[in-house]
Amino acid sequence: MNVLSSPPQVIYRQPRNLQSHLVRAKLVENVKNVHKGCYKTHFKNCVTCNVLQETDRVYSNATGETFTIFSTITCTSVGVVYLINCKDCGKQYVGETGGELRVRHRGHRQEIRKGNTPLGQHFQICKNFDLIGLQSLVNASKQKREAIELRWIYRLGSLSPVGINVKDVRTVS
Repeated sequence: MNVLSSPPQVIYRQPRNLQSHLVRAKLVENVKNVHKGCYKTHFKNCVTCNVLQETDRVYSNATGETFTIFSTITCTSVGVVYLINCKDCGKQYVGETGGELRVRHRGHRQEIRKGNTPLGQHFQICKNFDLIGLQSLVNASKQKREAIELRWIYRLGSLSPVGINVKDVRTVS
Protein backbone atom coordinates (compact mmCIF):
# COMPACT_ATOMS: atom_id res chain seq x y z
CA MET A 1 0.00 0.00 0.00
CA ASN A 2 1.40 3.39 -1.07
CA VAL A 3 0.64 6.21 1.40
CA LEU A 4 2.15 8.96 -0.70
CA SER A 5 0.78 9.61 -4.14
CA SER A 6 4.09 11.02 -5.34
CA PRO A 7 7.63 10.55 -4.12
CA PRO A 8 8.89 12.95 -1.39
CA GLN A 9 10.66 16.11 -2.53
CA VAL A 10 13.72 17.66 -0.95
CA ILE A 11 13.38 21.43 -0.68
CA TYR A 12 16.20 23.74 0.31
CA ARG A 13 15.64 26.96 2.24
CA GLN A 14 18.13 29.78 2.65
CA PRO A 15 19.31 30.07 6.27
CA ARG A 16 18.48 33.25 8.20
CA ASN A 17 21.09 35.96 7.87
CA LEU A 18 21.54 39.21 9.79
CA GLN A 19 19.13 41.09 7.50
CA SER A 20 16.32 38.59 8.03
CA HIS A 21 16.76 38.98 11.81
CA LEU A 22 16.70 42.79 11.71
CA VAL A 23 14.24 43.68 8.92
CA ARG A 24 10.54 42.88 8.83
CA ALA A 25 8.74 42.48 5.56
CA LYS A 26 5.59 43.95 7.08
CA LEU A 27 5.50 47.51 8.39
CA VAL A 28 3.83 47.94 11.76
CA GLU A 29 1.91 51.18 12.10
CA ASN A 30 2.24 52.87 15.48
CA VAL A 31 -1.09 54.61 16.10
CA LYS A 32 0.29 56.95 18.78
CA ASN A 33 2.80 58.47 16.35
CA VAL A 34 0.20 58.96 13.63
CA HIS A 35 -2.36 60.90 15.67
CA LYS A 36 -1.19 64.14 17.22
CA GLY A 37 -2.79 65.42 20.40
CA CYS A 38 -3.24 64.49 24.03
CA TYR A 39 -4.33 60.92 24.82
CA LYS A 40 -5.00 58.69 27.83
CA THR A 41 -2.92 55.55 28.24
CA HIS A 42 -5.76 53.86 30.17
CA PHE A 43 -3.33 52.37 32.69
CA LYS A 44 -5.22 50.77 35.55
CA ASN A 45 -5.60 53.21 38.49
CA CYS A 46 -3.82 56.07 36.65
CA VAL A 47 -4.94 59.22 38.47
CA THR A 48 -3.54 61.44 35.72
CA CYS A 49 -5.57 59.70 33.00
CA ASN A 50 -8.71 60.46 35.05
CA VAL A 51 -8.18 64.21 34.48
CA LEU A 52 -6.34 64.06 31.14
CA GLN A 53 -8.49 65.49 28.35
CA GLU A 54 -8.18 63.66 25.03
CA THR A 55 -7.99 66.34 22.37
CA ASP A 56 -5.93 67.63 19.47
CA ARG A 57 -6.82 71.28 20.16
CA VAL A 58 -6.68 73.63 23.11
CA TYR A 59 -8.93 76.63 23.72
CA SER A 60 -7.85 79.79 25.52
CA ASN A 61 -10.58 80.94 27.89
CA ALA A 62 -8.90 84.36 28.12
CA THR A 63 -8.41 85.15 24.42
CA GLY A 64 -11.00 82.90 22.77
CA GLU A 65 -8.37 81.46 20.41
CA THR A 66 -7.99 77.78 19.56
CA PHE A 67 -4.57 76.17 19.08
CA THR A 68 -3.67 72.82 17.51
CA ILE A 69 -1.51 70.34 19.45
CA PHE A 70 1.23 69.06 17.13
CA SER A 71 2.81 66.56 19.56
CA THR A 72 1.58 63.16 20.74
CA ILE A 73 1.28 63.37 24.54
CA THR A 74 0.19 60.88 27.21
CA CYS A 75 0.58 60.68 30.99
CA THR A 76 3.95 58.93 30.46
CA SER A 77 5.36 61.59 28.12
CA VAL A 78 8.63 63.18 29.25
CA GLY A 79 9.54 66.85 28.75
CA VAL A 80 6.08 68.36 28.41
CA VAL A 81 4.52 71.82 28.48
CA TYR A 82 0.98 71.34 29.79
CA LEU A 83 -2.23 73.21 30.61
CA ILE A 84 -4.38 72.82 33.71
CA ASN A 85 -7.87 74.10 33.00
CA CYS A 86 -10.24 74.95 35.90
CA LYS A 87 -13.67 73.60 35.00
CA ASP A 88 -15.35 75.68 37.73
CA CYS A 89 -14.17 79.22 36.91
CA GLY A 90 -12.35 78.84 33.57
CA LYS A 91 -8.94 80.07 34.76
CA GLN A 92 -5.96 78.33 33.21
CA TYR A 93 -2.43 77.44 34.31
CA VAL A 94 0.51 76.56 32.04
CA GLY A 95 3.44 74.55 33.41
CA GLU A 96 6.39 72.49 32.24
CA THR A 97 8.20 69.38 33.38
CA GLY A 98 11.37 67.58 32.37
CA GLY A 99 10.04 64.34 33.85
CA GLU A 100 6.89 62.35 33.17
CA LEU A 101 3.63 64.29 33.07
CA ARG A 102 2.02 61.97 35.63
CA VAL A 103 4.87 62.57 38.12
CA ARG A 104 4.43 66.35 37.80
CA HIS A 105 0.66 65.92 38.22
CA ARG A 106 1.35 64.04 41.46
CA GLY A 107 3.39 67.07 42.62
CA HIS A 108 0.50 69.41 41.79
CA ARG A 109 -1.89 67.22 43.82
CA GLN A 110 0.45 67.65 46.81
CA GLU A 111 0.48 71.43 46.25
CA ILE A 112 -3.33 71.40 46.29
CA ARG A 113 -3.37 69.47 49.59
CA LYS A 114 -0.86 71.89 51.17
CA GLY A 115 -2.14 75.07 49.48
CA ASN A 116 1.41 76.47 49.34
CA THR A 117 1.39 77.70 45.71
CA PRO A 118 -1.01 79.88 43.70
CA LEU A 119 -2.16 76.73 41.85
CA GLY A 120 -2.64 74.85 45.12
CA GLN A 121 -4.58 77.73 46.67
CA HIS A 122 -6.81 78.04 43.61
CA PHE A 123 -7.76 74.36 43.55
CA GLN A 124 -8.49 74.29 47.26
CA ILE A 125 -11.40 76.59 46.34
CA CYS A 126 -12.25 75.22 42.88
CA LYS A 127 -12.21 71.42 42.85
CA ASN A 128 -12.66 70.44 39.18
CA PHE A 129 -9.90 70.60 36.59
CA ASP A 130 -8.60 68.82 33.54
CA LEU A 131 -5.10 68.46 32.19
CA ILE A 132 -3.99 68.85 28.57
CA GLY A 133 -0.51 68.27 27.15
CA LEU A 134 0.39 71.20 24.89
CA GLN A 135 3.82 70.37 23.52
CA SER A 136 6.33 67.54 23.88
CA LEU A 137 9.99 68.58 24.22
CA VAL A 138 11.77 65.28 24.88
CA ASN A 139 15.44 66.32 24.77
CA ALA A 140 15.04 70.05 25.40
CA SER A 141 16.98 71.82 28.14
CA LYS A 142 15.16 73.30 31.14
CA GLN A 143 15.82 76.79 29.75
CA LYS A 144 14.19 75.88 26.41
CA ARG A 145 11.18 74.27 28.15
CA GLU A 146 10.73 77.37 30.32
CA ALA A 147 10.92 79.64 27.26
CA ILE A 148 8.25 77.59 25.47
CA GLU A 149 6.17 77.50 28.67
CA LEU A 150 6.26 81.32 28.77
CA ARG A 151 5.26 81.45 25.09
CA TRP A 152 2.19 79.29 25.90
CA ILE A 153 1.40 81.47 28.96
CA TYR A 154 1.38 84.48 26.64
CA ARG A 155 -0.61 82.72 23.88
CA LEU A 156 -3.29 81.42 26.24
CA GLY A 157 -3.38 84.54 28.44
CA SER A 158 -2.96 82.54 31.64
CA LEU A 159 -1.15 85.19 33.70
CA SER A 160 -2.85 86.31 36.91
CA PRO A 161 -5.43 87.83 37.44
CA VAL A 162 -7.05 86.37 34.28
CA GLY A 163 -5.25 83.03 34.76
CA ILE A 164 -3.40 81.25 37.56
CA ASN A 165 0.23 81.72 36.40
CA VAL A 166 2.23 84.31 38.32
CA LYS A 167 5.48 84.16 36.29
CA ASP A 168 6.35 87.45 34.64
CA VAL A 169 6.83 86.98 30.89
CA ARG A 170 9.70 89.49 30.99
CA THR A 171 11.79 87.20 33.28
CA VAL A 172 12.92 84.90 30.45
CA SER A 173 16.70 84.44 30.70
